[in-house]
Amino acid sequence: MTALSAVLLSSTALAQQTLPTIEVGGAPLRSTTPRPAKPSTAQGPSRPAAARATPTPAPSAEVAPVSPVVVQYAVPAATYTLSSKELQNTRGFEVVNNLFRQAPGVSVNDVAGNPLQPEVDFRGFVASPIAGTPQGLAVYQNGIRINEAWGDNVYWDMIPNIAIDRSTVVTGNPLFGLNAIGGAVVLDMKNGFTYQGFEIDGRGGSRGRRQGYAQYGVQAGPYAGYLAMEALGDNGYRYFSGAHIKRLYGDIGYRGDSGEIHANMTLAGNKINGTGPAPVEDVTRNSWAVYTTPQSQKNTLSMFDLNGNVQASPTWKLFGDVHYRAFDQARVDGNTTEFECEPPEEGEDPEPFCENDLGNPTSIPNFFNGQVQLGAVDRTWTRSRTIGGTVQATNEDVFFGFHNKITFGASLDQGWSYFAASQELGVIPANLYVNGFNYYVDEPGSGVAPVNVTAGNSYLGVYALDTLDVTDRLKITAGARFNRAGVSLYDLRGTALNGADVYTRINPIAGATYEVLPNTFAYGSYSEANRAPTPLELGCADPARPCLIDTFLVADPPLKQVESNTTELGMRGTVEVPKVLPYGGDYFPGLLTWSAGVYRTNNFNDILAVPSSINGRGYFTNAGATRREGVEVALRYGDERLSAYMNYTMTIATFRSNIVLGAPDNPLAQLYGNGSIMVTPGANLSSVAPHRFKAGADYAVTPQWRVGADVQYTAGSYIRGDEINIGARLPSYTFLNLRTSYQITPNLQVYGLFENVTNTRARTFGTWFDTNDIAFLTYTNPRMVSLGPPTGIYGGITFTY
Repeated sequence: MTALSAVLLSSTALAQQTLPTIEVGGAPLRSTTPRPAKPSTAQGPSRPAAARATPTPAPSAEVAPVSPVVVQYAVPAATYTLSSKELQNTRGFEVVNNLFRQAPGVSVNDVAGNPLQPEVDFRGFVASPIAGTPQGLAVYQNGIRINEAWGDNVYWDMIPNIAIDRSTVVTGNPLFGLNAIGGAVVLDMKNGFTYQGFEIDGRGGSRGRRQGYAQYGVQAGPYAGYLAMEALGDNGYRYFSGAHIKRLYGDIGYRGDSGEIHANMTLAGNKINGTGPAPVEDVTRNSWAVYTTPQSQKNTLSMFDLNGNVQASPTWKLFGDVHYRAFDQARVDGNTTEFECEPPEEGEDPEPFCENDLGNPTSIPNFFNGQVQLGAVDRTWTRSRTIGGTVQATNEDVFFGFHNKITFGASLDQGWSYFAASQELGVIPANLYVNGFNYYVDEPGSGVAPVNVTAGNSYLGVYALDTLDVTDRLKITAGARFNRAGVSLYDLRGTALNGADVYTRINPIAGATYEVLPNTFAYGSYSEANRAPTPLELGCADPARPCLIDTFLVADPPLKQVESNTTELGMRGTVEVPKVLPYGGDYFPGLLTWSAGVYRTNNFNDILAVPSSINGRGYFTNAGATRREGVEVALRYGDERLSAYMNYTMTIATFRSNIVLGAPDNPLAQLYGNGSIMVTPGANLSSVAPHRFKAGADYAVTPQWRVGADVQYTAGSYIRGDEINIGARLPSYTFLNLRTSYQITPNLQVYGLFENVTNTRARTFGTWFDTNDIAFLTYTNPRMVSLGPPTGIYGGITFTY
């Protein structure tokens, strides 16, 4: 799904009432998910006058905003929204950091070993920058799907955090298109109509951190402009793990009597060094330890969007969008290698050629007479271009005495990708920094050869969604989306990778919301979704011909698309504390928002990345049926001085089919010597935390001085490759963060951050490895882990005008 369709469809078609903005700890808190600019005939529940915010510059009531917000209680599924003020309370540089601290059900797997390359997990589904990771979440920026064309990856480092006006996690809605199996993350950006003023911020602190941002918004009559810039540099908290980030976002808009139009752009140029997991024995001795490096990537992005809407008549709204996205990446990855060069026996001449780890001869000369540890420097280059557009219409009217809103439209994304890869042999020294020596491997018989391939993606979506007010208290929603995904590969070095596949599916949704009591709503829904295999997955799907994940492709059979269904039931509401607790209202005069729900998502033909018995390689496979199910509970309170939240999520992610998976480094697979494990129904999926708890608060001690804290508890998960659950889970971990700020003058503020107060070195990700990969190192424990960051202390200053 592209452009405005994702946000607008979910919002304007589902929302039937409009909530006023309320004040939470000095920050405007919108109802979760977009509000239509033109109020509907039905009015929302009343709110205490004391809780109403001083109006901020807002669109005229005559015109629909570019990205309206859904009213939470009108949606028959779970939704969680953070406003720009809530996002900035934690002062995180990345939107992921803010979601991890506050949003229910969100955790982070530190696969890459750098917090700027996070793998975001929600309900056991991920949106990850790691190529080769099966993606189960769709991510939208201003309604544009930003999962990249080559592998559906999400590069969170490209998203300008300060320019985010609102972040919403939406579940159970197939209208968000491909990958929205577990849900969608919707990021609405600021513009000159929603933000006016100037702000500049600078910060420094632990590990050489220096970062800053500036944003400026202005409105002049019907015209408005907004510009935001961000930059960061630090040395990292492990060897060879520094990063440099530069991002820019801008928007120009015009608003007339009956519509508005916006042109915006996003630019980014980043270099990130991610060290990945390291042997648990090494990180226990030295938390800075790495295992084979360099591991770096350079990402550049240029994205341009033109969108608009018009109130064509009192009952019809029309929306449209066209966008262009250009993404380039260059990756360097130092690894061990499957090629072995044996030293000569005493009194014998050395073998002239090396062999692979299966003992088969190669054409690789026996460099250094087998006296050094060989490694490999794998390089990839990815170039993706996407152009897309959306047309959409919404009608809101009364038919036969019933209020009804229907939205329908179509979206098209056309993507082109170029991918190249090569492997240079190198030497692994004592510091494990692999140094290449200008010999490039071309061994088709071993499955390692240069790759040059182009790919095409054509994603078409046609959708409709209708919400009918059966009574003033009961709303019924039904709709469907037709997805057509065409994926083609063209081999520029031959014909082995040529192929074309088409995947189609109609995904329905049906649900209802009912006002059980004043300001208390019950909801329930059933929906289906699908995910088409990516070009990367289609090019590496044969266990007999595995490839170096994210590096090399081979000719493989096609995969089946992933299909899913989700059922959700829950309740939510708001409580004016003074009405419920007359005496407590003196201390808590604000509004309490609460929600509780249960969910179950069944996946069929789920796609997993599976390691091969050949060292360093893997493949993708359909893994039968899997299930994610659980409970989510959330509370949020706000008044003029205090804002606080608390939430808990339980997620049980299990296999539901018998399946054989490759796991060559799993101790049980090594014991039986077959390199595989038999997974049975009920086994837990790896890297999914079963329990998550979060809480936080910000309090105004005086009008000038504010203090805040937040805490996150995450239960340990099974490591990657332990789908039979024979090993211990990773340790559970808890983060505690403190913050304070002081307003020296109306325009000048200083602040301090104390992150990870307890210096918890969280092991957020783990996997197995071959303890004999590097001959001069001796390991007895086959587990590798990634460590989270240590304590960080930062100070900053903010100037606003």
